[in-house]
Amino acid sequence: MSKINVLGASCIDILVDKADKEQFFSGRYKADQIKTSFGGDGLNEAVVLAALGNDVSFSTILGDDPSGHMIFDFLKQKGVKIRDDVFRENIDTYISLVLIDETGERSFVGSKNGSLRLYDLEDVHIDDDCKIVSFASLFISKMLDDEKLTVLFEKIKEKGITLCVDTSSIKNDEYALDMRCLSYVDYFFCNESEARQLCRKEDLMECEKILYQAGIRNVIIKASAKGCLYKGSFYPPQETIECIDSTGAGDSFVAGFISGLSKGQTVISSIENANCCGAKACQYVGANTWVSYL
Repeated sequence: MSKINVLGASCIDILVDKADKEQFFSGRYKADQIKTSFGGDGLNEAVVLAALGNDVSFSTILGDDPSGHMIFDFLKQKGVKIRDDVFRENIDTYISLVLIDETGERSFVGSKNGSLRLYDLEDVHIDDDCKIVSFASLFISKMLDDEKLTVLFEKIKEKGITLCVDTSSIKNDEYALDMRCLSYVDYFFCNESEARQLCRKEDLMECEKILYQAGIRNVIIKASAKGCLYKGSFYPPQETIECIDSTGAGDSFVAGFISGLSKGQTVISSIENANCCGAKACQYVGANTWVSYL
């Protein structure tokens, strides 16, 4: 099995199930369910990859506070390798309030300056025996601009490592064709809204074309119930499920794909694996809860 390094964000999620956003902010509100969970793009990917039997190391930062130590202990428990020097004084471990509506879609409330936003080049560690790097949190950190990411991605590719990159919503009006770092990416993942933001186009086929023009070798656009778009074709999930909570579904999708890739599967087989993992994530409240039922 290939050694996989995941780089990115970790946090505590406070999940409010079946939330009515208007009532929630009215001053008094009784939710159907409120629970805490461990989350963040990078953490979710690492936990799912480990649960699928992969050798995984996770590079992140945490505040030296109770929340940070809870995350650290959770990762160790889940079989994810993590360095002891991830704790930072004078910063708060990121906590995210997640409002989940009746359809399973969610909204987030988070800190502008929590640990998740402060991940920088000095916090990145790549193992000598690494075969695949997953940069799970493009645009998450306000510290990492295109220049820094280009330096990081170039070094990763110089080592002959396969580079996978997942993304989030753009933060500073970024445009795909202006981002040099994308030319180093072997597998790029984004959802429909992220693709449209990054490419400034509504049509997903046009978005896909622009992402390839940016130099990415393989573009995979996550499309919820439609599965994903890859090289002009949609690959739907093999089963229809009821979505309870979509939090972390995209991260599980990416982890499923990388797990298949690490085992030598084809891109299409890895997509089938990804669709399966993404669908399973939607059937439980919490970003990575589903792996406890494997």
